[in-house]
Amino acid sequence: MTELQAAQTEEQVLQAGLQLVIDRLKPERALIFYGQDESGQIVPRAGHNLDPNTVMALGDVSLGILEDALAAGEPKMLVDALQDPRFGERTSAVLSGIRSVLSAPLREGAETVGLIYLDSRIQKAAFKQADLPWLAELATAMEQRLATV
Repeated sequence: MTELQAAQTEEQVLQAGLQLVIDRLKPERALIFYGQDESGQIVPRAGHNLDPNTVMALGDVSLGILEDALAAGEPKMLVDALQDPRFGERTSAVLSGIRSVLSAPLREGAETVGLIYLDSRIQKAAFKQADLPWLAELATAMEQRLATV
């Protein structure tokens, strides 16, 4: 994770974290949310196969799944979101076609200020249980680096 240590700005930290996710876990799509807008919603700042500038307006991800990931306060995995009773009937989950999800919160102290989010619309079980500790480690490394830039 030397890429994170070399980052000199917030944007570079977010991009380095995204690249580490892409290189290690090879998600179909990924987003890193960090900071809040005027309404208190977290803001997508870096994306892979998702445009952070339009993703929320276009409904490319399920808000219910995002809210659940944020509320969990810990790394979380969904093996098949369409079969999960919490999301399978939600219009946003069905329309976005999301199957597998892996996420980890970014924190400042006890406050959640961001989220690393990966998904696959192609396959269920795209991520493995063993990926959770690595993603948690990455989130911690990003939190530490973001606190110093």
